[in-house]
Amino acid sequence: MSFPREVLEQAEARRLGDPVRAFDARTGRRRALAWMVLLGLAGVWLVPAAVIYLAEGDLWLGIPAAILALAYLGGVAWILWRAVSRGALHGGRLTGVYLFSYGLVVVGGGDDPQGGAGRTGAYAAYRWDDLAAVTTSGVQRVAHGPTYWQFTITAADGRQIILGDELPAVRELGEAVVAEVTARIVPQALSVVQAGDVVRLGPFAISLEGIEKEGERVAWPAVREVGIDNGIVFVRTLDGLLPLASVAARTPNAVAFVELCHHLQALQAADGVSASGVSAFGAPAVSGDEKSIPPSRHLSFPCEDRH
Repeated sequence: MSFPREVLEQAEARRLGDPVRAFDARTGRRRALAWMVLLGLAGVWLVPAAVIYLAEGDLWLGIPAAILALAYLGGVAWILWRAVSRGALHGGRLTGVYLFSYGLVVVGGGDDPQGGAGRTGAYAAYRWDDLAAVTTSGVQRVAHGPTYWQFTITAADGRQIILGDELPAVRELGEAVVAEVTARIVPQALSVVQAGDVVRLGPFAISLEGIEKEGERVAWPAVREVGIDNGIVFVRTLDGLLPLASVAARTPNAVAFVELCHHLQALQAADGVSASGVSAFGAPAVSGDEKSIPPSRHLSFPCEDRH
């Protein structure tokens, strides 16, 4: 695990703690470049061979050579298309992300063109407290195919950091960031709600009365389940309906929202459990091992937008 000297200096200046893991996008780019060179050389070598064989009437060698040449050169074109579609050929993508105990350092890839992480090769260090929101998106382009993850991090100063599949193990990195941000948002939000105020997470408003979205409210006694499934953040009522729902890819801090609702359900159930084991609020009582649900549990439901 190699951390550049500049990254370690940034981390020390912001007191980010010990190095944890490096996510270097250049590894994948070097691998893609190597494949392009190998496939390109093979394709270029096979083209004249196929022409010669076909000109001499040797179809048994000419046709396979032509097919292989097209396949190899097609592979080069596909790699180039992937690089262009993911922005790898311009300076707007991340070069690397370096994880520390108390934050992270990003290299390039921000949306600030004036400086900081917005310039290729520039370093920006963030403590976990500097991050205000994380939005998770997963796209499954082919049925039963892999899910391509993207995590959009919004810092307190408004800058955005986009973690895409140009980074190796981006889901693990995204889950770590979501867990840290959620661990800080939920206790604060819980205190605000318990004080009688309203907390807004994405399109949802949470209060002691219930959950509201776009003017429609579901009171806590009617809430059966709050969760994330198949790319949808949902509130399910006791009658099985989903009156409140939002696309996870458009819901900042979706995991924090679910976690906060679980905590509030657990607290209300604990306050109103009757001798029969049924909450006075109308929902089944929450068992002790369900009162604290780690954020990573929610990410086990892939946020997939199938195209």
